[in-house]
Order: sequence, then structure tokens, then C-alpha cells
Amino acid sequence: MKRLAALLLALPLMAQADTTLRFCAAGSPKTFDPAMTDSGIDHVAHLPIFGTLVEIRRGTDQLIPGLATSWSVSPDGLAYTFELRRGVSWHSVDGFKPTREFNADDVLFTFGRLLSRDSAFAKAFPSVSPYVVSFGWEKLIRQVEKLGEHQVRFTLAERDASFLSALSFAFTMIQSAELGAQLLKAGTPQRIAQLPVGTGPFQFKSFRADSVIRYVKHPGWWRQAERPRADQLVYAITPDASVRAQRLKRDECDIAAPVGPAELDMLKKDPAIKLATAPGMNVGILAYNTKRPALSKVEVRQALDMAIDKAAILRAVYGEAGTLATSPIPAANWAHDATLKAQPHDPAKARALLQKAGVLPLNITLWAMPVVRNYNPNGQRMAQMIQSDWAKVGVTARIVSYEWGEYLRRIDAGEHDAALSGWNGDPEPANTAGQLACGAASGTFWCNPAYDRLLAEARQALKQEDRKLLYAKAQRLAMQELPWTPIAYGRLAVPQRAAVKGFVVDLDGGMYFDGVMK
Repeated sequence: MKRLAALLLALPLMAQADTTLRFCAAGSPKTFDPAMTDSGIDHVAHLPIFGTLVEIRRGTDQLIPGLATSWSVSPDGLAYTFELRRGVSWHSVDGFKPTREFNADDVLFTFGRLLSRDSAFAKAFPSVSPYVVSFGWEKLIRQVEKLGEHQVRFTLAERDASFLSALSFAFTMIQSAELGAQLLKAGTPQRIAQLPVGTGPFQFKSFRADSVIRYVKHPGWWRQAERPRADQLVYAITPDASVRAQRLKRDECDIAAPVGPAELDMLKKDPAIKLATAPGMNVGILAYNTKRPALSKVEVRQALDMAIDKAAILRAVYGEAGTLATSPIPAANWAHDATLKAQPHDPAKARALLQKAGVLPLNITLWAMPVVRNYNPNGQRMAQMIQSDWAKVGVTARIVSYEWGEYLRRIDAGEHDAALSGWNGDPEPANTAGQLACGAASGTFWCNPAYDRLLAEARQALKQEDRKLLYAKAQRLAMQELPWTPIAYGRLAVPQRAAVKGFVVDLDGGMYFDGVMK
């Protein structure tokens, strides 16, 4: 009887522990404002909080209703009218208590600050949203207007087949106009980056940089049939992949951000661990800063590309978790041109090209990614192998690295010569292809009007087969000019405890926890 009494007393504690979902995250977000970042680490931190007008069904490329219940497109393809979901409640957090539900004013506020460089919110930050630039939305979207309390219309300057899909991206996450008005009144618009208020499954609770993010269940989440299974969600910031793997083994987290091939091999042997896998819609790349005189020459970039032994990198860095990249658009994407082939590894020809270009001896910096990603499981090892390959053709590379947020900031500022990076894409090819458009934050500063015209034509074409042909031409041009050296496509593999149920790997690498339970 005493043992039974003790067990009964312990049950509430056990139940409480079981309602906390623990995620070992790969890094610390630099902002909680989804509009002003293109960092995957930031967006993973935003996903529990916010919602978008359009969503993608988990594990597929199918568009489904989100905060918009339906939409219609005018015959000329220029006007998109959205019916907005009713009865959607906003989060209540420390510092903000909503007085109304989601409506058209929130859509106007969200897109108003995305599209206007003159708003107080735009001026509170040093730059416009990188996605707005890569999609050309400042010119594309002529007007966003409120037709009723729960109806809005977007009017475009030209047809754009990528527009609807883009409304599912994290940078379009809907933010509270009421919160915006409160911050403006207080003269603190910049606080929107530290006070995230959304309509998503979890509410923001607290954040300690480089340590932990805490969320709690949003009791008023509009998906009645899919309420979060966990009462609390905890992100344990764990940048080191091997530490993430060990924490998962020790049952200190339930799901871990991707780890490297060596860690995966170790975790596969543990019966308490399982893997959720999917073909990755990503690409690992080496970006050349074309502002540098030597790297502005196509023949130099071609030489550096063919000097790299990519097959050796695949074996040593990716193992079974990657395939050779032959295009900037991921192989899992419908627009990928499978006829393209990578340049053969040819050190002798590479040296001859460099000599002809008159750049030898060449001294450059080679930036190594400091974090593990599906598209690059080991940035330091890859950089060392490239450094060795380049040395054989007369190129001296000094390896440089920084903390991830600083790494990205400095690349955007053009401080690098060549930098390892990558992109987690999605079913809309305009996303990944747009990273090489003029003005996009691709790390290349490459601008080719012919490439941009092909992307514009592809966005305006309504038939997928016509779009695919145009994207194929764009890919061929990118592979001739090589502002990026595509290296590999990484396979998605998310390790988790065997007791976890309901986690689905998203093709774009997004992490969603609302339907997950233990």
C-alpha cells in the first residue's frame, strides 16, 4: 500500500514531465522578427510562434489554407483575394495583451512593413527583408488592400506563378498590428524583434541567448483538431553536433537538430533512438565574392571549381547523407535540370586557366561554416580539403570562421573571398534560384541581367512545363558562370527518441512540434 501511495503521489509529476517536449537546437536565434532574417536557425525558432496565410502540408509540396481559408485569382493573374480565418486568437505575453482577434489589419501591417522602406519599423532595422529583395516584391506588389474585416486583396504589377507559394515562407509570418501600434506609441518599434507575438501553436515565454528558449502551449490555437500535444516546448541551444547526439542518447532532449554522418552512425546503433528521414530540398555551396578582381573573372571561378575534388568531399564529409550537386536548384525540386553535369575534377586544366588569367600566385580567404547543416555536415573539414586541392594548383587559401550569426553578417557585408554556405529550399524554385538574382544575399554579389530575365519569365509562365524549361536555362547559365560552386545535396535525417510520435520531416528542413507527443 505504501508503494502504491508513493506511485500515486508521483503520477502528477510524471505527467507534467511528459508534457514537456525538448528540442536540442543547432544555434541561438539573432532575432525573433521573421521579416528581417534569412537564417534557418532563426526561422526554426519562429515556427512555433507564428502562422502564414498559406501553408505547405507537412512532408509534401502541397499548398493548403493557413490563416487564409481560401483564395481566388483574377483571370489576368494579377489580383489575389484571400478570405481570412475567423476566430483566431493572438498570444498573450509579458508586455502585450491583445484586445481583439486576427483580422485584415494584421495582414496590412505585416506586408506594409515588408514592402515600405519608409515605415518606422523599416527604419528601425538596417536593411529590407532579404526575401523581399530576392523575390522582387517591392516592384511586384502594387497594393495590399482591406476589402472587409476578413478579406484582403493583393494586386501585382505582373503575373507571378511563385507568389502564392511564397506566402507560405517564414518571412511572411503574420504579426500583430495591435502590437505594432503599441510599440510605435512607445517609440520602440525595434522591440518587435524581441517581443514575438503570433497566432501559432506555442507562445513565447523566455529566451537566454546561447542557452535556452521556452515556449508554452497556446490554448487558443485555431487548429482545434490539432492542438499541441505538449504543454511546454524547450529549445536547448546546442551548437556542437556531437554534443547534441550525446544529449539525445542521455535522454536530455527528445528531438535533435541534424547531426553529422559520424554522429548518425553512432545513433543508429542505439535502440532508444530513431531517425526521421526525407530527401533534402537543399544545396551546399561555395560562394565566390565577385567584387574581388580575381574572382570577378569567370575563368578563375571555373578553375577554382574544377580544382575541387568533390567526390572525395562527398566520401569524407557526407558519407551516405549526400549526393553530388550539379545545379544550384536541389535535385528534389521539380525544376531541377537532371541533364546538367558537374565539371570534372581536373587540376592540370585548372592551373592552366589560372595562369592564362594572370592571377597566379593567388592568395584568398576561404570561410568555413561553423555549424552543422544537412547541406554541409562539417564546414571545417570541407574547407581543409578545398584548401589542399587549391594548393595543388597554386592557390593559397587562409581558412576563416566566425560564430554563425557573425559569419552570415560578414558575408552579407562582402568581407569574404570564398565562403562555404548553403540553402534549404522548398517546392517553389523561384526561392532558391532567386538567391542568385541581382541584389540577393547570396554571398556572390553576382548580377547577370540575362539570368534575372529568365527568372522573371519563369515566374510569369503559368504552365509548370514552361517554367521548368526557363529554369533549366537559368541553371545552365549559373553553371557556366559559377558564382556558386554547388557541392552536394544533403539528405535530411532528424534523430529523435524512439518514444516520440508524430514528428514529420519537412522537405525544407523546417521543424514543427505542434503534433508531436511522447
